This record gives sequence, C-alpha cells and structure tokens, in this order.
Amino acid sequence: MNEYIQSLKDQGKLNISIDPNETFNWDYFKIAGPCSVEGESIIEIAKEMKRCGADALRAGAYKPCTFPITKETNGWKEGLRKEGLELLKIAKKESGLPIVTEVMDASMIDEVGEVADVFQIGTRNFQNYTLLDALGKQDTPVLLKRGTWGTLDEILGAAERILVGGNRNIAICLRGVVGMPSYRHIYPTTRWAPDLMMIPALKEFTNIPIIYDPSHATGYRKFVEPVSNAAMAIGADGLIIESHPTPDLSISDPAQAIDYTTLSRIFK
Repeated sequence: MNEYIQSLKDQGKLNISIDPNETFNWDYFKIAGPCSVEGESIIEIAKEMKRCGADALRAGAYKPCTFPITKETNGWKEGLRKEGLELLKIAKKESGLPIVTEVMDASMIDEVGEVADVFQIGTRNFQNYTLLDALGKQDTPVLLKRGTWGTLDEILGAAERILVGGNRNIAICLRGVVGMPSYRHIYPTTRWAPDLMMIPALKEFTNIPIIYDPSHATGYRKFVEPVSNAAMAIGADGLIIESHPTPDLSISDPAQAIDYTTLSRIFK
C-alpha cells in the first residue's frame, strides 16, 4: 500500500470519491469497437457491437500513433479526424450506441464534444494537465486511461484534477504498463505488462469505477478473453475491447483486435 497516499487518506486530504447516484452509470459498462474509424464501415460495425452486447462504441476519429508515417493508408493519417467524427455521428444515430472517442487537446473539446458521449483521455495525455483541467469543467463523462508509466499516486492525482474541476463523471481505464521487453517479432509475449493488480489496489483508495482494457494490456487477441475474465473477477467495473469485422485487416493494432464471436462470448 502506498504510504504517501495512505497518509493523505488518513488526513482527509484526498478528493477522489464520487457519489454513484449522481454520476454516469459505469456498472459493468461494456465498450467495444475498432481502434479507429476507418471509413463508412464504422456504421455497420456499430450495429454489430450492439448485437454483441456492447453498451457503447469505441473508435478514434483522432488517433495518435507511435510511428505516424507508417499509418498513412487510403487517406487515413492518424485517424480520419473531422470526417471520422461525422461518421461517428451517423453510427451513433443508426445504432443507438453512445460514442467513446479520444480528445487529444483542450482546444478540441468543443469539436469532439459534438459527437462524444464519453471523452477518452489517451495514455499519452494521462498527465496533460491543461486537458485534464479543461475536462474537469465539462459535464460529459471522462474515461481516463492510465499512462504506461503511471504509478498509483499519479493515477489518483490525474483523476483528482478532473474531479476538483467539478466533473464527477469519471472512470479510470487500466491498459497495461511498461514491463519486460516484448519482442513481438521474435516471441509473442504481451505488448505491455497487464496491470490487473492495480484494480484492487485502486479500490483501497477510491470508488471511482475502473474499466479494464485487455486489448492494449496484452496486445494479442488470444489473450484478450482470459484477461477480460480475470479483470472482472477481481473487481473491474467494465471493459473496453477492440473488435473488428476482419481483425487482421484492421489499420491500427490488428494483432489485438478480436472477432465478433469472441466479443459476444466475453460480453455474454
């Protein structure tokens, strides 16, 4: 147990509790969809996600990549951006699913907010304090992804920045952390070190809901189902999973995308 965080808790100086009756209902909240909006296919994908049992559609209109040049495919360059947002609007209307999508900068909140029912803070923006402070002034729910380096106190500190701004509609997303090197071209281990232990650790200090991302945590579709089951078994409040009609052809993160049959089995 983190002694510093425990001392703050004992002194009553932590502002990281929420009233579940006054916030978005994250209880067993199931989010699914492709890593990014690839085109008009997102409309039919949204309908399939609903049939598979998803409560919300995930897809990035803006999609920051580690190697952006390698992702320039058929007009897709780190997402379809404004075109992607327009397609998400249609997908939302035709499927009835709320939209979870990433906002990358405080200046983009109004634009993305025209579509997003939940703002996702990506792992790279985990400690973008300008963005966190700005989202704290919004009413729209926020899904705060843990940075790949984020410690327990850094997770709670990032969440607190949003809460003290007045936005109590927040969930923490755990998505794996830096661990042993993963040489995927040599031996398929996992993309990141799955951070399952952080679920009960966080619940020692906060009642903020925890959404687990087994897709990024593992990086391989064969591990997504067992790690999803493990996360729910030890206290996660929901899941966010990458799913695609033809996983191997996904523009972004194909190795970790799962098919609809597997998704339905996880969400059953």
